[in-house]
Amino acid sequence: MQMKRIAKHAATSITFSGLTGGINVAQSPEQIGETEMQECENFIYDQNSKRLVGRGGLSPDTLYSFESDIKELSYDVGTNTVMSFLEDKSAFSIIDGAKAIGIGNLTGDSIPTTAKFQNKLWIASGAKLQYYAFDDKGIQTVTDSPLCDICHQRFARLFLTKTGDDNAYFSGIGDGAYWTEDTNDASTKQWTEIGYGDDGDIIGVVPLATDLMFLKSSGKIYQLVGDSTPDSWQINMIASDVDPIGLQCATNIGSSVVFLSMQGLRGLATVQDYGNIAAQDIGDNFNSLITTSMVSKPRVFKLKRHRMILIRPTSDYRYFVAYNYLLGVATVLKFGVPITSIVETANEIWVASGKNIYKWDKNYTKDIDMAINYKMKPRDVIGSNELLVKALDTKFTSDHAGIATISTGKLSVDMPTNSRKKVRCNHSTDCISLEVTSNNRFELDHIAIEVADL
Repeated sequence: MQMKRIAKHAATSITFSGLTGGINVAQSPEQIGETEMQECENFIYDQNSKRLVGRGGLSPDTLYSFESDIKELSYDVGTNTVMSFLEDKSAFSIIDGAKAIGIGNLTGDSIPTTAKFQNKLWIASGAKLQYYAFDDKGIQTVTDSPLCDICHQRFARLFLTKTGDDNAYFSGIGDGAYWTEDTNDASTKQWTEIGYGDDGDIIGVVPLATDLMFLKSSGKIYQLVGDSTPDSWQINMIASDVDPIGLQCATNIGSSVVFLSMQGLRGLATVQDYGNIAAQDIGDNFNSLITTSMVSKPRVFKLKRHRMILIRPTSDYRYFVAYNYLLGVATVLKFGVPITSIVETANEIWVASGKNIYKWDKNYTKDIDMAINYKMKPRDVIGSNELLVKALDTKFTSDHAGIATISTGKLSVDMPTNSRKKVRCNHSTDCISLEVTSNNRFELDHIAIEVADL
């Protein structure tokens, strides 16, 4: 926000532009930063320009439909394959956008996690480990594996654990299906306890570089370092009292980890001392958007190309907090339909709702056939005396002609979303609390207000 004297004893120009600071609900509306907002609904930051833009909609037609509700979507970049896992435990493979092919059934009832190892996609769903080799044999079950709902690949082994367990299990070196233990052969199955004497259970695991980070219900986080040989493994407690919450509520972003806690969004990052990792708060400005009405099993979805993490914290599957981790700021998204899973493919974003998969894209102006409500509310402006609003000047950018309504108090003006317009007015108020609403997608260039003290 910039202020410029137009004429002596006349009017002051207040300009809102950029607004790269995201939502700030931690301070009073008149005290937040010049680039911050009180509210920002259905806007995201462009992956290239970093400008605040209205989000795209959901495709009017479904990409795929199934006979049962979709539980989870997963993507393998190497084969350009989307996996669709359904509530009835059936699984489907969609390779290069072709027809969805049934490949079998899962062994467990949990939301599945997947890992690529040995050109196979390994699947942990709360029961026996399974894998899919992208062939006509479909999903195969490893009957002698541990029970698991988390899987990753580390140390040239497949790693497994299960929510509620204290142990981490590793397959034989180079063979994710080998789960026979031989105490005289270090290359066979291995296991280790995470946090000796810690009465908490493992509730999440995140890879970080060559290490594994274990989040436990005791509020502690442990780091497993080493290589393929068990003698090299070291387990270090790196944080306590961080209150992590829920499976699949943590992810890595570059050289750091972000995770949900009872206090909101937190992170693990390397501090200046070599090899030292510390927990830190990263969502102070917007954490109340996450923690208010947060359920016991929230979800986090990472959209790497868009530098964005979507957080679904409540039982409202239409509501997401969109955290742009490049800028360190957040906005709010409200979809027209409940979203159970989101996956980023090589060039697109797919979302699952009920039995259907839709494409989420900036070229769509509606959520299927429902209008998208865009809203932004920058900081309030308070003068030493009552203020007189003399003019509004807006410039928005859009591919489509539309209307955005600018309002403050009893003043309400319709402005075009694809051009610049200035209107004269004569509105007095003790607080300029500006709100912009529209059903048309647009980018904000600027909003300028001419005001004078009365």
